[in-house]
Amino acid sequence: MINELTLWPKKLKDGLDLAHNFYFENKSKLPKNIKQIAFFGMGGSGIAGRIVKTFLDKKSNIPSFIIDSPEVPKFISTDTLCFVITYSGNTWETLNALNYLTENFIPTVVISHDGRALEISEAKNLPFILLPNSSQPRAALGNFLGLILGLLDLMKIIQTKEIIETFIKQAELYIPKFESEEYFNDFLYASNGYEIFHTWGISGDSAEFAYRAQTQFNENSKVRAVYSSFPECCHNLLVGFTNCKEKPLVLMYYTDFLSQKLNLAIESTTEILKKAGAILYKVPVLGDTWEGQLFHMILWSDFASYYLGKKLGVDTVSVKLIEELKAKHKTKGIK
Repeated sequence: MINELTLWPKKLKDGLDLAHNFYFENKSKLPKNIKQIAFFGMGGSGIAGRIVKTFLDKKSNIPSFIIDSPEVPKFISTDTLCFVITYSGNTWETLNALNYLTENFIPTVVISHDGRALEISEAKNLPFILLPNSSQPRAALGNFLGLILGLLDLMKIIQTKEIIETFIKQAELYIPKFESEEYFNDFLYASNGYEIFHTWGISGDSAEFAYRAQTQFNENSKVRAVYSSFPECCHNLLVGFTNCKEKPLVLMYYTDFLSQKLNLAIESTTEILKKAGAILYKVPVLGDTWEGQLFHMILWSDFASYYLGKKLGVDTVSVKLIEELKAKHKTKGIK
């Protein structure tokens, strides 16, 4: 897994190249007047859409939606550009949605490495993009981001050149530092003995990046990480910290670009959490821009989860329980 993490700059650039090649080969097949965008995907494949939506919400007037269900909402119609993202090409929830989209002639771009999704694309003459190989879907995020951001730029939906350049610069700057486990000693010490992590991100800021961190701690470290969105979690989840028998560990993800009210709300909440006995860890964010700090969160979490998994002595690549679940799905006729 560590080798995959060091390939972030290359994967971003490869994704950008895929976007250019795809766009000029399929320009005539892409819709011209779209009113909304929808990202379909599950797990590691779906995270790219969540991250891209963060930037669309800030920089575009076109609304975007995340569909992480086999059921397609009724508002998804022929004026929607749909990105169907499934690394394996066999994710049953995503395939179910893809079949609906093709049956209803909704503009769709399929992004996959293999499997049934590509077969459906070829049979229905849908534009599709073939991804290069990665050890796991979560390791393909660089390809996904370079590809989708690059394509949206070429389609003049959102300007992403500076975003991608910032990502690449951050990766080239920090990966050599992150290759040393000592860089994460303070985190490894703070997290020692905890089997459950709370990862908190800020809505409109770092929420989807904290969600990515949760999945990395789940899959790389094999710890039970749970994600919450602030400030929504303060209206319900906070009460669950009353009379904790074990001190909970809360990883806080947020940039330096929050409003004064949000900063004060975080300050108030952390005071309550400390009083309740929680152990708080503010994930470091480095970079001069909002985009740079967000990407730093991705890099930091990728490497931190890897080193934690290594410390715990687990296989940082395999996802045995997910494979068992897929096998069980097959026995029950879910395809």
